[in-house]
Amino acid sequence: MSWNLLYALDLFAISHFAISYYRNCYRKGYRIDFWQLQLFFVCVLPNMLMLPFARSEANAVVLFQDFGAVVAVLPDVFLITLLGYFAMVAGGSLWRLRVGLGMRKTAMHFLELVPRCSIMLMSSRSLLVFYSLLCFSLQMLILGMYFAHDGFGFDLRGYTFANPTLRPVALVISYSSVIIASHCFARYMDSKERVLLLCTLLLSFGLVFFGQRANILIIYFNVLMCILVKLRTRVNFFRISAYAGIVLIFGLYLGSVRAGQYSLGDFFSVLAVLLFYGNNFSDLRDFAWVYAKWDHVFWAGKTYLAAITSFVPRFASEFRDAWAVGVKVDTTVGLDPTVHPGLRPGTFGEGFFNFGLLGVVAVGLLLGLAIRRVDLDVKQAVAGPQPSIRRAFASTMLLGVVGNVAISGNFSGMYILGGIYLSSWLCLCVQRMVQLRNITLADAD
Repeated sequence: MSWNLLYALDLFAISHFAISYYRNCYRKGYRIDFWQLQLFFVCVLPNMLMLPFARSEANAVVLFQDFGAVVAVLPDVFLITLLGYFAMVAGGSLWRLRVGLGMRKTAMHFLELVPRCSIMLMSSRSLLVFYSLLCFSLQMLILGMYFAHDGFGFDLRGYTFANPTLRPVALVISYSSVIIASHCFARYMDSKERVLLLCTLLLSFGLVFFGQRANILIIYFNVLMCILVKLRTRVNFFRISAYAGIVLIFGLYLGSVRAGQYSLGDFFSVLAVLLFYGNNFSDLRDFAWVYAKWDHVFWAGKTYLAAITSFVPRFASEFRDAWAVGVKVDTTVGLDPTVHPGLRPGTFGEGFFNFGLLGVVAVGLLLGLAIRRVDLDVKQAVAGPQPSIRRAFASTMLLGVVGNVAISGNFSGMYILGGIYLSSWLCLCVQRMVQLRNITLADAD
């Protein structure tokens, strides 16, 4: 396929997204919503907008001798991601169907489970404070070990790569901190309980040293998005763009700090390179890199099976050590997985390498179905005379769950989330029993 035709298809897909935004979001009284934003971040930004940059010779600094092979397969990879985009659109449309073998009703029961558990977790301030103090204490404990061994720094992830027995511990602490901090922040936005804001900031501060920028962003992103949906037409795009730019620059600078480069002058001199040719929006390029080196033998679900067994640490499982998706994509292109955290073949890469185009369509339909449900739930929760940010946020937890199914690298977070939900339920049951006993004793007196 010629590059001119490929760019024409790219322009068509971007136009389709823009028209969809105008008709289904802007004309309906919103300036931003979860459906359009997820389409943008999952498909438009890392694939459609990055297509010209993925072809640029500037990528040779990363790809070295593989640059020519990667550019040669870029058209095929782009068409695969384009199929995933339209599968997502189709999945969103399926939510409106009310016919079939009870699929809509069954999906609703499944999709309601996670939001209900999050609402349960946010029902108790004391429980959130307890979890926050526990997570912060664990953060300080592992950071103390890191600083004692390597000195002060911002790359705990690098330390755990060198000490693989500590890596599962760091992941549990990191994921738990993100889950608890985001729930604290969501409840704070409704209740204005300052102790919850303090808990959020404490956990965010600790995560700065973990070297995982995305986790800090996740704490605030969905809650702030719910607020923007609530504001509807009062959203100021100029302010939002300015704030987003500041957050992006801070995130990129944090990545430089993690690598030991503190100079602001040096950082701004390479800012454009980091933005367009670094590993921040490299999904299309990395997908093509793995595709170019792939032996065209499908992985047949092995990376997903490795994710399901992620409760077993990699150092204790030869299967996981070979088939965890981060390891597999690294070894495919010849990188060392003991020092490299894993390439990013995008939302549809893992599905394709396991099951081909069928996997791409399945992932797209699943994501589209879940994101459309979240979009509708959020709009309903923030509408009316008594809008609820915590109820809107609870629905957005589905995005993380479904995202971990599509990209299995962080699947262990599902077990951590389930463990927090279960322990919360047990704690609340004990709390209710104690309160009932106290009331009974008071009545007896």
